[in-house]
Formats: sequence, C-alpha cells, structure tokens
Amino acid sequence: MSENATQSAALVTDPVCGMQIDPQTAVTTREHDGTTFYFCSPGCAAAFDADPHRYGHPHAAP
Repeated sequence: MSENATQSAALVTDPVCGMQIDPQTAVTTREHDGTTFYFCSPGCAAAFDADPHRYGHPHAAP
C-alpha cells in the first residue's frame, strides 16, 4: 500500500465545511454526546459550537 493510501484512510471530515483532515493535526476538537469532532479551523469549531445538532454525527471520527 502506498503512503498516500495509508494517510487517506486515517482522515476524518470536518462536519462544518466537509474538508478532509488528519485528526492528529486538526486545529481543534470538540466532544459532543460522547463523540469527538475534528475541525480544520477555529471558525468551523465556532459554527459547530453555535449549533452542534445541525451537523450531526455521520461526519464524526470513528
């Protein structure tokens, strides 16, 4: 398996903007209803904070 394939398998989706990010280098995280959410920027985290149920859990990291 190539290095890129290995890296892409570990990516998670920012629930606000949909960007694929590495959870190890996420700008910030939030815990909500027992699930960790990862964000690419403080702005996405702030949008999530304002209405976390809008973004739902399907985008959360496993």
